[in-house]
Order: sequence, then structure tokens, then C-alpha cells
Amino acid sequence: MTVRALFHFTAAIFLTGPAIAGTFTFSNTNPIIINDTTNPPTIASPYPSTNQVTGLAGSIVTKVTVELSGFSHGFPSDVDIVLVGPQGQNAVLMGNAGVETNASVTNLDLILDDSAASNLPLDTPLESGTFKPTQRFPFLFNFPPPGPDTNALMGPFLSNFNGTDPNGAWNLYVVDDTSPDSGVITGGWSLTITTTPLLLSITRQQTNAILSWTNAAVGFTLQSTPSLTPPAWSNVIDPVGIISGNYTVTNAMATNRVFYRLMK
Repeated sequence: MTVRALFHFTAAIFLTGPAIAGTFTFSNTNPIIINDTTNPPTIASPYPSTNQVTGLAGSIVTKVTVELSGFSHGFPSDVDIVLVGPQGQNAVLMGNAGVETNASVTNLDLILDDSAASNLPLDTPLESGTFKPTQRFPFLFNFPPPGPDTNALMGPFLSNFNGTDPNGAWNLYVVDDTSPDSGVITGGWSLTITTTPLLLSITRQQTNAILSWTNAAVGFTLQSTPSLTPPAWSNVIDPVGIISGNYTVTNAMATNRVFYRLMK
């Protein structure tokens, strides 16, 4: 993602796309068949199930929730689910949740939300509702390719996606880790993303440029160049502070015209 601003006595701001703020839901309603494992872990069909997010250029993620529609399984603690975002961040949604015996479930609607009041139950049957993403035990296996390696998993936190570019493929990897029993997510899954614009604003204070952008943006680098023909971008090394919820940099300008951009 790139956000640029031009400074030449007066300030102008332009983005690579329209900045979008709001909450948006993307759904893949195709069923996910949870195949019983024969050589654990066994992948679901399809693997992965994908939601393609588009139209949110110039924005970053501030919250993500996931809904699984119509989850059924003869032994739900066999099921492990990981969500991987377009930039590679991931979150464990479900791992060994539910009671260990006599715990079959049918047609549950599960919403995974970091802000939920409780985790998925670990010693009682699963029920429909809103729960925190929950991982009962560490995974002792890797998700089969193209799924994530166990060592790359970032834990059961949807906040792992905060500050990232929402656009691109979001992939849901579902496996069954123990035989017998199989299942299905009949209505597929939905991804709800809340975004805020990544706006780079600029004002002039004598020979300084004061630049700011939302502190919800993580991992961006401020760069500058005296010309765009051709550009010679270099990192702005002035210290970054936080003022009124925005990252803020005061940059001394050597000329009256400087171009700035945020890069990730």
C-alpha cells in the first residue's frame, strides 16, 4: 500500500484509491466439507475457502470478525480452523474446542469476535453464538500446504489483522485432526471488516513540514523525494510521535517542494 502527499507552499493529498471508512461484509456461501481424517490432519474441501476483498483501497483494517454458517460435526473438537489474510497475517479461529465425548453438533452458527464475552467452550457442547477465537492445545502438526506452518501461527487473535491492507484474498483453512467423524459448514463463511482511511495529511510551519497519519496504521515508513522525475525516495529519519491519535513527524525541508509517501 502506498499513500502520497505533495508539498509546495500549499498542501495537497492524493491516494492510490478512494479512502474508505466503514464496516463491510464479504461472504463465500459455498459449503465446506470437513473430511474425516485418514492421515491426520486431513484437509477440508475446498482448501482453502476464499473470500476476495476488493474496493477498500486507501484504508486499513481496525477490526475483523468471522461467521461460520451451519457448522455440523460428529466430534467438533477434531476441527481446527485458521484464517490467513492477504499480507500473510493469520489467526487461529478454532482448535480442539468443545467437549471431548458425545458432543456432536448440528447446524450451528458461530461468530468469532475478539470482543466477545467468552471463549468457545472447552468442556461443554458447542452452541450457536458469538465467541472469542479459541485454541485449546498447541497444534502438533502443520496445516498441509498451502496452509500455514505451525511455527508461523500468530495465535487466536483477530486483532492480528489490525493495521493491514484489507484488499486481496482471505483464506480459511479447515482440517480434521482425528478419526473418526466428519462434518460440514453448509453455509460457508462470512468476513466482516471495519476499516479507517490511511490519510497522510501535511501542513507547513516555516521551513518544516508537519506530517501525520492514523496510529491504527502499523509498519508504515515515511519517505520523501525532491522530485518525481525521476523520484529518488529516501526514508524520513525524524522521530515519530503520537499526537491526538495520529503518528506525527516534523521534517525540515531543504527546498520549497517535497513529495512524501507512506510505504509498507
